[in-house]
Amino acid sequence: MPRPCRIDDCPRMALPRRTVCSTHRERIRNWGDPDFTQWTVADDMDVRLLVEQQRVPDGATRLERRLIGVGLSARGMSAAQVAEVVGVDSRTVHRWRASARQTAA
Repeated sequence: MPRPCRIDDCPRMALPRRTVCSTHRERIRNWGDPDFTQWTVADDMDVRLLVEQQRVPDGATRLERRLIGVGLSARGMSAAQVAEVVGVDSRTVHRWRASARQTAA
């Protein structure tokens, strides 16, 4: 007997003998559990301090890494320099910058 997907606000039914629908099953396989996200946790004071120090600690969340990257970009660092500090590809830094410009506009 099918039951609703366990993910909040998902109208689809779960797969047989599963707790999530096929769409969320694929997302969990590719990106991890959608109920556990690191995008919602960032300490502004830590981010400002880390931007000044131009470093990213090992335990930084995804959101903190992005905020540090945007902060370093605002200080005039090149995309390659920001990418090296944050530990991402320079293309990612370009996407962060474009998103920040769109949000500001």
